[in-house]
Amino acid sequence: RSVGLTEYETLAYLSLLVAGEMTAENVSESSSIPYTKVYSVLDSLHSRGWVESESGRPRKYYPRPPVDALRQEKNRLDDEFDANMQIILDELQPLFEMKDIKEIPEIFIIRGEGSSFSKIIDLLGRANKEIMLAIPFIPDNVLQGDTNFRDLLKTTIKRYMDSDIVIKVLTTRETLKSVDFPEIHIAEIRVTDSMFGGGLVIDGKETIIFLDLKYPVGPDTAIWSEHETLTSIAGIYFKHMWDNAEPTT
Repeated sequence: RSVGLTEYETLAYLSLLVAGEMTAENVSESSSIPYTKVYSVLDSLHSRGWVESESGRPRKYYPRPPVDALRQEKNRLDDEFDANMQIILDELQPLFEMKDIKEIPEIFIIRGEGSSFSKIIDLLGRANKEIMLAIPFIPDNVLQGDTNFRDLLKTTIKRYMDSDIVIKVLTTRETLKSVDFPEIHIAEIRVTDSMFGGGLVIDGKETIIFLDLKYPVGPDTAIWSEHETLTSIAGIYFKHMWDNAEPTT
């Protein structure tokens, strides 16, 4: 039923799958569909590509392969959705723009170095396509191994060693020299002389921006958002910095 069939249509199709070929009367009896409704049910299934019929008296019905029926149903639903979407865009979007409705993006404030690091690990673990990380320096407590973040980061990075996920890390020359775990080199790394702030963009869908990076400690406050425009801006800024940075060997 989740693909668009009614309860009666589902029962009729399942009955035909079991029997292979049936008359409308047989379908009515085997599926408990009222005889007065069974013809309209079968006609609907036929028009949507779920069943075929053979002319004769009485007319016989048989099921189409589920893979073919589902493909045709998907195409029908896609066409219907596209048509409805266009109607909504043509009629409702102008109303939205006329009223000057202001969208309030969802922005979440993350406070505390530990919470910021936890969110970074959370986002890295959800990546499927691309990771863009800009980090001007690595806090001393991470380098010295005083927190779990270092081990969690190494474990997370190892997950991507055999994946197709694109990992880009933008940092400074001095920071790169201070990194002593080889796992980081599965990423494409570029360096620049100076950076203003840092952040992380995951799959172009989520971003976390560090607001108060002050050496030698980590971010005490960060903002995280899934808002499309904010994430897009963060991605554009990263790509601008990336294009002007120096590749490493």
